[in-house]
Amino acid sequence: MTRVRVQTCAKVNFCLRVLGRRADGYHNVETVLQTVGLWDCVDLVATPDRSVTIQVTSLDAPADESNLCWRAASLMAEQLKIDQGVAITLGKLIPVGAGLGGGSSDAAATLMGLTRLWNAVLPQERLEALAASLGADVPFFLRGGCCLARGKGEKLESLPDLAAWLVVVIPERRVSTAQAYAALRRGSTRGRRRDLSRPIKKTIDALKLGTPQALAAALHNDFGAAPMGGIEDALKAKAALMDAGCLGASLSGSGSGAYGVVAGRESAERAAEQVRASWEWVRVAPTVPAGESLIVSEIAEDASQ
Repeated sequence: MTRVRVQTCAKVNFCLRVLGRRADGYHNVETVLQTVGLWDCVDLVATPDRSVTIQVTSLDAPADESNLCWRAASLMAEQLKIDQGVAITLGKLIPVGAGLGGGSSDAAATLMGLTRLWNAVLPQERLEALAASLGADVPFFLRGGCCLARGKGEKLESLPDLAAWLVVVIPERRVSTAQAYAALRRGSTRGRRRDLSRPIKKTIDALKLGTPQALAAALHNDFGAAPMGGIEDALKAKAALMDAGCLGASLSGSGSGAYGVVAGRESAERAAEQVRASWEWVRVAPTVPAGESLIVSEIAEDASQ
């Protein structure tokens, strides 16, 4: 028997617009998402008893049926009518609740890894439909790279990859997603928006130019102006990144984490060293292009881990 291992990365939002509440409880959004080189690891081993079990290395992530990896595995087994179970080991390095999409990334890794473990052949469209039922960002992580996402996040359009380096700061105090969206006070969505908003268009134009400088000037996140408690630390981290020489800085997701854009690794390391004087969790990471954000491999059971 082999063990399937999937390394899966985080994301940031280069631009995030929240348009309004949907009837299903989600919000319609327009966002430009980019995978970045901060990684979790999902190990999958087939079991004969149809059960799904999970172990997690981080105390911050649940190790029960509420974990998105567990839910993804149960969904795949049900949909494919698989006569096996799976033991999941989740190695967490992406911080939980930080706006980096770690849980969604892990769910996508589980779906992709199980297609290999269980020798399942699924069209990309069906796999993304299953992913969308688990969470708004999960389909994006099956693609990776840079994408425009609309609807609740499941309507994807690939955008040009741009090579850049990021400095990511995660404050200890986090903002819950529910609290963040409530603070925006968006009304119900009326009709379907056809034209992209100006900040999204500006971001897409910057990506077409293909320089970190153009991208940095286009960064936008609606949560940066939301009147909510707990976001102050993320805004301070954003300001610190600019003071450290980043070309531009923004919040990711609903506002717990901040990141700065620089052109190269040396500049990123210098900026990171400066902000580490005030912030404990600081990482340097490159953008990760499509095709490299999910790394699937098989490992013999008797191989050293």
